[in-house]
This record gives sequence, structure tokens and C-alpha cells, in this order.
Amino acid sequence: MLLASHQSEYVFPSINGGELAKANFSYHYWRPIADGRPATVIRGKRGGRGGSRRPLPAWREVPAYKGKRLYLVRHGAKEWTDEDGHSRVAVESRMRHELPGVEGTYSNVTPVMERAIMVSLQVRWVQFAGTLGQDWEPISPRPLPVDLVGWMNRQVTAAASLN
Repeated sequence: MLLASHQSEYVFPSINGGELAKANFSYHYWRPIADGRPATVIRGKRGGRGGSRRPLPAWREVPAYKGKRLYLVRHGAKEWTDEDGHSRVAVESRMRHELPGVEGTYSNVTPVMERAIMVSLQVRWVQFAGTLGQDWEPISPRPLPVDLVGWMNRQVTAAASLN
């Protein structure tokens, strides 16, 4: 759905349509999302400071993420997989960490380990989706390129049917 919603070859393109991996994600994306930002205005014809080539609306801060580094947010998934009792090798591999010594050299992640992690994370997602009401609405400063509200309502409905 996301890929079909824009002209870039990447599912998650950068602001200019290129590779997101080459963008300064923390500065251009995460900080404005977490801390909020004022609206930008188009620069005058002579350019200069204080404007932008792309006018963007003001974004409210997200209190849960304000001042936090994106690097630390990703560790929530590690905590969840640890809580669910998954193999240390599978969890660390998923985090792209290397295990030292013999354990790191001779241990491998199997498809069964990966599926077990997927199942437990899916269960967590369904439990979360079940806490949302049908009036759930994403907070987004711009219209979303896909019907995320419709998709999420289907998730909430599916989660409710399991309870």
C-alpha cells in the first residue's frame, strides 16, 4: 500500500524521494517527530536563512518521546523478546548485536526461533490493538498516503474477536 502511494522505488523514501538510509534520520525526521517543530515557510526568491524549499505544517511534540534518542526506543522490542523468553542468540541477532566467544561463533538463529519471535510480537500487537476503540485516529501532521485508519480498524476488530 505504501509503495503504491508514491513515485519512489523505496517503501519509506526520504523527504526528497531518495534512500532513507542516506538521510540524517535523527535530525530531519526523529527530532521533529519527538520534540515537535514550528511550521516552515517558503524561502524568498533570493533564498537565505529562515525558510524552506518545502512548506511543512507545525507538528506537536509527542510527550512520550520528547528528548529521547531514537536509538533507545528500539530497545523496547528487545525487552519484549527477553520477557517472552526467546533465545539470547535470536534476540541479539534481531538487534544486530554480535555475541562474543564460542556462543557467537557457533550459535545460529533457526527459522523456528524467528517464527517464535514473530508469533509473540504478533500476540503483543493484537493485545495492544484490542485496547483501541473503533474511533482510533493516528496523529499525523499530513494526510496519510494510505487508509491507515481503515487498516487499523480492521486490526482492532480482529483483536476484539479473539478476546
